[in-house]
Amino acid sequence: MVRLALAFIATCLLAGHALAADVHVLVSVAFKPVVVAVAPGFEKRTGHKVKFVEDDDFDLALLPEVELERLGKDGVVADGSITRLARESRVFYAGALSTNAVNSNAALSLLILLSSEETQAILKSKGLSAP
Repeated sequence: MVRLALAFIATCLLAGHALAADVHVLVSVAFKPVVVAVAPGFEKRTGHKVKFVEDDDFDLALLPEVELERLGKDGVVADGSITRLARESRVFYAGALSTNAVNSNAALSLLILLSSEETQAILKSKGLSAP
């Protein structure tokens, strides 16, 4: 019975990593150090890999909120996915899922982590504050 339980657990763990995905992240220069700091722990826990992109082929955008609102009006980011993450002086940074990645568990998991209490100390160490 123990062997069967261990085999089941091993299968579940392997299946989780088999479903691991790359998360293509479009990020502003000011917010990139936060993502770089969070990425190793995220990758270790989830098996997903963070990949930085500089074009419209992204799953998750981390930009000034006004930019994301513009992208939302253009239909590039998913309605209702804009999440405020940090503030630097008068600029609010937010994250939003691409309309192409709205069902991406990997992108959503990274967005949730970036908006969590766990990330607050990293924000402060990078010169940003909670929104």
